[in-house]
Order: sequence, then structure tokens, then C-alpha cells
Amino acid sequence: MSGAIPSTLSHSEGAFAELPASLAAGASKRGQWQAHADLAEALLGDDPAALFDAMQTAVAAGAEPQDLSRALCLAAALRVVRFGTANEFSDWNEAHHAFTYCHALHRLIRRAGSGRDAGQVGPELLRGIFHGAMAVYLNRFLNIPPARLPNAAVLDDLPTDAEDLRNAFLAALDRQNQVAAAAGITARYLALGHPAGPLIETFAQAVLREDGDFHTYQMLEAGIRTYQDWGCCQEGHAVLLGVARYLAAHAPTRRAQLQTARVARRLSRGQEIHSGEAADE
Repeated sequence: MSGAIPSTLSHSEGAFAELPASLAAGASKRGQWQAHADLAEALLGDDPAALFDAMQTAVAAGAEPQDLSRALCLAAALRVVRFGTANEFSDWNEAHHAFTYCHALHRLIRRAGSGRDAGQVGPELLRGIFHGAMAVYLNRFLNIPPARLPNAAVLDDLPTDAEDLRNAFLAALDRQNQVAAAAGITARYLALGHPAGPLIETFAQAVLREDGDFHTYQMLEAGIRTYQDWGCCQEGHAVLLGVARYLAAHAPTRRAQLQTARVARRLSRGQEIHSGEAADE
């Protein structure tokens, strides 16, 4: 991989140098480009030159900086969705870092402005899009082979009630190695058309009861916000599937922080600290 990095950097800087001309070509078409999902899939390709060409083509067709960063954010999220569990466990960090970087970049570009105010997006942020695309490209090994996602035959064996499915999700995260089970429950919930809000609350509950680290909270926030960018559609559902898989891979923990919270609650109520399980009810 070390030999691929200088070559990819060269592609990235070369594509960035051509960006002003592409922006000028697409200036009259801004607001018309809507191929975000197609660009995200292109950014998951195996040829760095092709993925940078795809971004240049999108810009020339009217894509704004925040359009590029939105597509990039989805591509990075799909690396998490398709992360193969045969990888080293620590490789989850590679997928996580790329996704949260792309998510933060997208938020910055949205704040800086786009469209007629595209000049407010500084060159550093625009260069960040190409560097983010390079990070997504270099992480392609995480999806070789891609994770086997839930199929209809497996989903039919799961409950149909929304609350039952959310409880099943929490129960799955009480055990180790439940990435596939958590993905199946999430896919079932979404396929039945249940509202995403309660499911997201269940994700938050799953995080708060664990000894969650900074990465887990980052993944939860980035996943929720990216879902909100896309809404109730195939792409939005895929993002939630990625969050579910990541949370399941990192659960259960000792949950010592939860025990500390319970002790603090007892003290705040004037209860005895060692008063048995009944005090937690």
C-alpha cells in the first residue's frame, strides 16, 4: 500500500488543480445536479484516476462543493456498512476515521456556503474533499470481500412489531459477535416502514449503557446526521445499517460507567448504595 499512497496523492493534487476550470464550467448549472448516490458509488471504485474524474465531471455538470462532500460522506459510510468482519478488529478504526473525517468536512462546507456563495468555501476545504476521497479509496481493502448483508429469508424469521425489534436489538448487543444479527434486526425494522426516530433512540440507549469511547459517540452522531441528510430512502437506511453494525461490533463492554451512574442515582435519592438489585428497578 505504501507505493499506492504517493501515486494517489499525485492524482488528488492533479485533480484539485483542475477544479477551478470545472467550477467555472458548471457555474450556470448549479442547483440542477442531483446524482449524489451515483457519485458515492463511483467514489468506492478501484481506480483513483476514475474517481477523481467522476468528481470533476460532477462539478462541470453543476455539482456544488457541498454536493461533493455529501456524496463523499455517503461513500465513507458505505465502507462501514460493507466492512467485512474477517478484517482485524482494529480495522474498524480505519473505516470510522474516514467516515467521521468526511462527515466533519461536509458540515464545515455546509457552514461555509455553496452555490452563488461558493467562493466562501476556501481552497483548504475543497482540497479536503479530494483528500477524503483518497482516504475512502485507500480503505477499499476493508470491503474485500464486502460484508454479507441481510437477505429476505433471514428477515422473515424476525418479529414485525417495532418495539419487539428494538428490544431484540438491545438483547443482541448483550452478546458478543452479533454484527450480522444487529444488521438483520435493523434491516427488518426499516423494511417494514417503522419510523427511524425510535430506532435511533434505541441506538443511543445502546451506546449510553456501554462504556462507550469517543469513537463510538462520534459514529453515533455522524451516522444520525448523515441519515438526516438523506432521509427515509435506500441510502439513509444503509447509513443506519452501518451504525448498527459498528455498535454491535463494539458491544458488550463491562458497563462499569452504567454502574457508576446507578450508584450516583441512589445517592441522589438518599438510598443505600448496597441495597441490592431492587434499588435499580
